[in-house]
Amino acid sequence: MKNETPIITLVDTKWYVAYTRANFERKVAKEIIDQQIEHYLPMRKEIRKWSDRLKKIEIPLFPNYIFVKIKLLHKVDILGIPGVLSLVSFSGQPVSISEREIEHIRKIEEKGKDISLEYYYCVGDRVRITSGIFTGMEGILMRKSGQMRFVLKLAAISQAVSVEIESDQLERLD
Repeated sequence: MKNETPIITLVDTKWYVAYTRANFERKVAKEIIDQQIEHYLPMRKEIRKWSDRLKKIEIPLFPNYIFVKIKLLHKVDILGIPGVLSLVSFSGQPVSISEREIEHIRKIEEKGKDISLEYYYCVGDRVRITSGIFTGMEGILMRKSGQMRFVLKLAAISQAVSVEIESDQLERLD
């Protein structure tokens, strides 16, 4: 008997990732609950400082994202929710997340005491520095001896300079 890859159809129920407008994750989750669609919005606790006090608040673990378990056939139900911009896709096809990955996130959320979001950048990404003395500069990300480095290319003179930078000071450019 030969191994055959199962055919994925529009009627298979899988986890997908909905991309939302900024700060709309909870509003989208409420609407999804109203439509009785299975979803998951992982949260983490963070301490925020106001001028007069510190306060522990819950914020989405992955800003702008919410997981939904749907049949791809019903993606229009998700895309019709105010605040949902799209399903995360690759080459025009929505990307599914395995049940195992969802369970790993749930376990981290449930058992993790000090959860923090780590910025995921790849060597070669175009980035902009968002804080510090280099704020506003745009360039390419590279690694050297385990350090993250920001590279500013000077095409006019065929030269480049780099500086060590923390990932929380960067944002990826499209």
